[in-house]
Amino acid sequence: MAISPSPPPGENGVSLETPGILAIDDSVSNLEALEVALGELGARVVKAASGRAGLRALLQQDFAVILLDVSMPGLDGFETARLIRSRSRSRHVPIIFLTAFERSDREVLEAYSLGAVDFLFKPLVPEVLRAKVSVFVELQQRTLEVIRQGEQLRKLERGQQESRLAAERRRWENERLREENQRKDEFLAMLAHELRNPLSPMVTGIEILKLVGFSDDRQARVCASMERQVHHLTRLVDDLLDISRISRGKIEIRKQPSDLTVVVRHAVDGIREAVTQRRQELVEDIAEGPLMMRGDQSRILQLVSNLLTNANRYSSHGGRIEVSVRREGERAIIVVSDNGQGIRPEMQERIFDMFVQEREDGKGLGLGLTLVKRLVELHDGHVEVASPGIGEGSTFTVSLPLMKDARAGEAETASPSAAAGSGGESATARSLRPLVIALIEDEDDVRESTRLLLESWNHEVHEAANGADGIRLVQERRPDVALVDIGMPGIGGFTVARRVREVMGADAPYLVAVTGYGRARDEQRAIRAGFDSHVVKPASAERLAKALMEVEHGRSQSSSEGG
Repeated sequence: MAISPSPPPGENGVSLETPGILAIDDSVSNLEALEVALGELGARVVKAASGRAGLRALLQQDFAVILLDVSMPGLDGFETARLIRSRSRSRHVPIIFLTAFERSDREVLEAYSLGAVDFLFKPLVPEVLRAKVSVFVELQQRTLEVIRQGEQLRKLERGQQESRLAAERRRWENERLREENQRKDEFLAMLAHELRNPLSPMVTGIEILKLVGFSDDRQARVCASMERQVHHLTRLVDDLLDISRISRGKIEIRKQPSDLTVVVRHAVDGIREAVTQRRQELVEDIAEGPLMMRGDQSRILQLVSNLLTNANRYSSHGGRIEVSVRREGERAIIVVSDNGQGIRPEMQERIFDMFVQEREDGKGLGLGLTLVKRLVELHDGHVEVASPGIGEGSTFTVSLPLMKDARAGEAETASPSAAAGSGGESATARSLRPLVIALIEDEDDVRESTRLLLESWNHEVHEAANGADGIRLVQERRPDVALVDIGMPGIGGFTVARRVREVMGADAPYLVAVTGYGRARDEQRAIRAGFDSHVVKPASAERLAKALMEVEHGRSQSSSEGG
């Protein structure tokens, strides 16, 4: 039996064509008689010569009623009804059983339990058959009419509400994007914070190893390799934090008169070692004389360093890197070019996007160039990239505004080591007189490594693993300085500082806040809580030594004022 597929269903899954009647009987003559008897109803009669054929028909279209012969070979009427009821699409279709035999009460009950609405006995009376079937056909017709009317109403409503729904959808999508961006930024900030804690003992441990010394060159080389990788990891963490701050508008740009030529030279000096290791040629063409602009020196140094690092990374051994700085009217033009890997044309528009890299196996997180673009824009400049293609190298051009009066203010450009935040033990660390130091830190590895480093400088160190013990330690030992972790559970570092100030007053030690966050608001909050200084993890030996020098400087000032 060939069954034509039903028309597309309405929204509720019901076919909207004329109601159909499914007749299932193994006798061809019985099927033809049913078709003739029901012809006056104007409904489609689909004939199936077996239970399986009837089940296939039910998969393809909907019916108002099923006329089902009880006695059939293979699947009999009861088995067929049971399968019909097991399918969600046909579960509620009325079934009228047809039989030539009187049935027992048990069989009748079974039929009704399978969804039978009636029993008709053969030979069938056409008038009775039509009367019973017409009820279900008419019910299906009314149902279809209600569905059609409902769909027409819905179409009208959709037409009237389309613009409102589109606007609401856009609002919802924008809100969702905003929330997702906020969660992403919060995740990046938290990730960077959590990475700083394990970095701290690594940085401090390397410094201790360097102080102890090495018995052979292999140990020294391994330590130098560890130091380079930890420095690289620290830079990645800093990039994550910077991206998070910029995305949330939390980054601070401290603009001051700066000589751009000096800053670029510092960036070049910072990349020389990496260039030498890869046997690359570094060509400089930096204009003579000052090119003065108002900018954040450390951030300008960062963006130029990122461009140079990118050129070094994506140029092969023996490649060529060129950096130039020149004036064009009232703007300074910085150009960093290389003859390395190059950038595909389709990637050049996306190369400044977050987490985008030209190579899938490229090192880093794909944040360096994103930071370049954001930092340039924060200085009212713009950056662009050009590359002929793969293997043809690339050129990055940065344009920054110059000060109209080149003599307005003198540049206070940081030295390469200070601006770049290079590691290494301060030369004055050992020259400081021994101090009594309270180290309040909940991370065991951070506390242990920091204590070992401070003791190697001949300081007396006392430890506390939580805020409550830290407050008692400071009151009992009355140290010269207290290094206090801000992010401790329970009583945090801010509370420690406030309570120490309340209890000890002018006798309170020099308080240094230590945190895994590098946010400006944390530093400001630390000062408001009573801290004298603020150090970001992982604190290098140089930064710790600087904090201790500030203790001595504060004391010398107090002595001179008292004298």
